[in-house]
Amino acid sequence: MKKYGWYILSWLIGAAPSVALAQNEWQDPRLPAVHRELPGSPIRSYNSRELALQEDDAHSLYIQNLDGEWRVKTYASATELDSLVTLPTVDVSSWDKTVVPEKTGNGAWAAVYRTEFKLPFKWIDREIFVRCDAVSRAYYVFVNGHPVGYHEDSKTPAYFDVTKYVVDGRNTLALIAYAHPISTTLENGSETKGTRIEGSVRVTAQPKVRIRDYVVDTQWDPQGNGLFSFGAIVKSHLLNPKQVTVHYELLAPDSTVVSQGKRDARFHLREEDTVRFFANLPNIESWSHESPKLYTVALRLQHEGRFTEYTKVRIGFRDVAFDRSGIRINGRPVELQAVDYDVPQEESAWDRDMAGFRKKGINCLRISRCPQPDRFYALADRYGMYICDRANIDSRLSGESLQKEGTPANDTLWTAALADRVTNMYYASQNHPSVIMFSLGGQAGRGYGMYEAYLRLKAIEKNRPVIYEGAGAEWNTDIVIGKPEGRNPSDDRYTLVFERPESSGGKASSSAPLLEQAEGTGRVTVLNRFGIANLKNFATGYTIRTGKRIVASGTVPTDIAPGEQKTLDIPLDGVKPGKYTLNVYVAHKDTTPFAAEGDRLAEIEFPLVVPKTEK
Repeated sequence: MKKYGWYILSWLIGAAPSVALAQNEWQDPRLPAVHRELPGSPIRSYNSRELALQEDDAHSLYIQNLDGEWRVKTYASATELDSLVTLPTVDVSSWDKTVVPEKTGNGAWAAVYRTEFKLPFKWIDREIFVRCDAVSRAYYVFVNGHPVGYHEDSKTPAYFDVTKYVVDGRNTLALIAYAHPISTTLENGSETKGTRIEGSVRVTAQPKVRIRDYVVDTQWDPQGNGLFSFGAIVKSHLLNPKQVTVHYELLAPDSTVVSQGKRDARFHLREEDTVRFFANLPNIESWSHESPKLYTVALRLQHEGRFTEYTKVRIGFRDVAFDRSGIRINGRPVELQAVDYDVPQEESAWDRDMAGFRKKGINCLRISRCPQPDRFYALADRYGMYICDRANIDSRLSGESLQKEGTPANDTLWTAALADRVTNMYYASQNHPSVIMFSLGGQAGRGYGMYEAYLRLKAIEKNRPVIYEGAGAEWNTDIVIGKPEGRNPSDDRYTLVFERPESSGGKASSSAPLLEQAEGTGRVTVLNRFGIANLKNFATGYTIRTGKRIVASGTVPTDIAPGEQKTLDIPLDGVKPGKYTLNVYVAHKDTTPFAAEGDRLAEIEFPLVVPKTEK
């Protein structure tokens, strides 16, 4: 018996159903998923550019949100559980009611969840998918009684292709969830009380040739140029897709189009192709914690002469690098005020917490338990909050044995499952500008499995650091977390400590620009005290008034790199000779979650004398 086997036995003994399911993947550590779509970013499909830019599920003809009342039948012990309960003919009127997403677990050994959805006419001849954001702890998906697929990473979203199982009119969706599958071994560091549909459940439709995912790899240089590198992954469900063209528009934060183009997908004998777009763009506003400027990529898919799909993606121009001195954002070192963040279940608390973090000077959050819904990372993008995402791995109850098969980390039976959880996390959040680090999980011990998980992630992520606190001072972490024992004096890797939010020594930023009156009429010296952001990301404006009457106002282009200063000449054309008051300011030029458009970061006011010009 393996040393962690006691934990598995605690639920295996007496827990096997008396009527075995045809599906038994929940008992096999080698099968983390079955018939699940490849992980990736959420794709929302719309029928027009205008609706796509709004990015509201309620405006899409191709998204059905199944949140709300479901029926549920629970099993408190190893009683009879048969997949026949998923058939549409089964009367569920006597089953309990529950509201999805569920706020608490039900304490059950297993549960069958049921709901219905209607297939709209406009979905005919499209691919139909079920998306489950998070279900504890492992679950099967059934449509109209047919087994569709299986997923056991309880905290990451999973897509299932249900096209061949749906029918015109009403359809039955059922989930069979297990509270203590064998995969619980990989997440035994957190307690669970039965089963729970923790996240949203949606049914979506996409065309037969669809955008499956996308890859963002933007860069920004100190001269203010942005490299736009974007790949749209197009998948075909047709034998002969013929002509398929992907169109894109890149919209600036003020919604002006700064770049656009189109390219054809080439399938040949492959079922998918990555359509890549490149553009070197001047005068780009970068993304950082100091100035989180977000651009929008509007995509449309053209097949056989007509546009079949519209969607959009939020991106930020930023690049991440690291070395022994620390992390650099856009080529400049950033001082991380980093904390562990136990993300609240209530989404309304996210906004409150991030606003509070910014006031305290905290700029980096490590997810303390598991991956979060996509909405969390989108909010961090808007707040300019750096995120260290974390895989759903924490097997601390299995111990720290370094013997072969002593822990899941040292047992090859778990290698595929460990790698699956790491890549699920990565592909779900990789395109968010806020995500600058990836963690392999919590305490899962050391051994082959966690070495392989690290190598698997490093093979697909070349720039951002991959960390693992459980590695201690071993090699499978790019940054050493905390002060582990046994660290070699020659180990010069960067060290990072994640504090608790309540004990963080972070302080509010004092990097606001400095304005000073310069020699000469209407001249102001501007010092950019930001560490990363160029002042072109902000609005530098002025007003000239006599008493309360404004006689002139406007903005001055201000391209000033961090740490540099320039003297600006305020335009005086059209201002008559006389005595005035000049006000010069640097302000936010658009609204963010932490500042409104026009909020001033710095300003200066002084008398202005406009002399008479000699004739």
